[in-house]
Amino acid sequence: MHELKEIVLEFIQQIEQADFNNDTDVKLLYEKAKEIKTELVQADYNGNPSLVNRLAEVTEKMDKKVPDVMIIRINKFRAVTSGRLSFEDLFGGNFEPWQEAHNHLFKPVVFDCPDFLCGKDGKAEWIWAVKDEVSENDTYPYEIIEYPGGLYAVAVSLDGDSESYDKVRKKVEKWLESTNFIVDSERDYMGNMIYVDDEIKEGLGYHQMNLYIPIKLRKQQ
Repeated sequence: MHELKEIVLEFIQQIEQADFNNDTDVKLLYEKAKEIKTELVQADYNGNPSLVNRLAEVTEKMDKKVPDVMIIRINKFRAVTSGRLSFEDLFGGNFEPWQEAHNHLFKPVVFDCPDFLCGKDGKAEWIWAVKDEVSENDTYPYEIIEYPGGLYAVAVSLDGDSESYDKVRKKVEKWLESTNFIVDSERDYMGNMIYVDDEIKEGLGYHQMNLYIPIKLRKQQ
């Protein structure tokens, strides 16, 4: 155990000196964490098992081979839009009842969902992808737009939980720093509820809300 103590102290020193924006440093820390995890598993360890479990959890999070963010491309699509409104006007106004009465006009875009909620500067826009044959005669009094789509970093949060949304957003933005992508500030962040299913909710205890962060390659700056 004395040898293990020396390994742990060396690991702590490496953490203090590491540059977490440097992939080489992160890889070295990951390798050291794996080494300590192996030593703990093989040793006759009588301490707090939660510490071993925590180290295993941290090691897994450092492993880039197990990502928890997905990059997707959404093709451009036609959609009926609510227009940009305050959240109070959007969810307390006429658009939601209109949408519920016109579900036959919509088609899924991704994850079996036809809609996205876009937000910026305290305003929200709710867009619903429409079938090819749908025209503004069908969607009156609401306008049909062509949504450009593009690349998005996607992660899941808890629906209706602003704290979960903020944590997931910050986590994805931090994760992007380790990639060759940056946030595309010219496009909106989006969200939608995926697979609104009672069985899934019973199993998880909540509905899933996907967060879509618009991204582009750094070289396109």
